[in-house]
Amino acid sequence: MYFDKILELNYEQTSNLTDFVSILKRLQMSIIKNDVEGIEIAVAQQEKVLHRIKNCEDNRTETVNLALNHFEIEVDKSESLDKLADILLALNPEVYNEFNQSRTVLLEKVKEVLLINQQNEIIIINSRKFIRDLIKNIIGLKKENFLDRKV
Repeated sequence: MYFDKILELNYEQTSNLTDFVSILKRLQMSIIKNDVEGIEIAVAQQEKVLHRIKNCEDNRTETVNLALNHFEIEVDKSESLDKLADILLALNPEVYNEFNQSRTVLLEKVKEVLLINQQNEIIIINSRKFIRDLIKNIIGLKKENFLDRKV
């Protein structure tokens, strides 16, 4: 029962992260194209998906804890999924394989999100630097023209 719920939540979280990746890619394209409206839409969608991700992760954590409590096992939060996998291996190897596959896919999606976030951060930093340099150059040119006129 717990294991079915955890698998279901893993698949739901994978779906949420897939949606999040597509939104991050749209955000990336909007930033590159300097599409302010596209950025605003992507950020609004991003907030909604992040809320779904948080709720799903809370439910998943609670279900994992309930399953471990059912088997009267206390472990650190970081080791809970590993311990759960050990229990699954002993109880049902088929479910264990499915659990590990869903967990692997979930971790791959998280890595993909982290990569795109890194790329977006670099794009934003470079864009801000470009704008700062452009403003400095424009202001510098205006100051030179102003001084040239005074002399």
